[in-house]
Amino acid sequence: MSKSCPKCGGSMERGYVPETKDQSTTIGTWIEGEPKKTFVGLDTRGLRQFETQTWRCGSCAYLESYAPQ
Repeated sequence: MSKSCPKCGGSMERGYVPETKDQSTTIGTWIEGEPKKTFVGLDTRGLRQFETQTWRCGSCAYLESYAPQ
């Protein structure tokens, strides 16, 4: 799949933005709704979650993220 940059029309390349915590690296995740904070972090039980894709324009360096199903 190829995408054109919505800013300049250049060609976009798919990639990802890693999240690092406690010496572990994962792919960023989109989670539905407002954040529900707990004393140990966030409560995400029962919420839809999708890994994110990030596309970068080779001409202007614009980034655009998606969370496909």
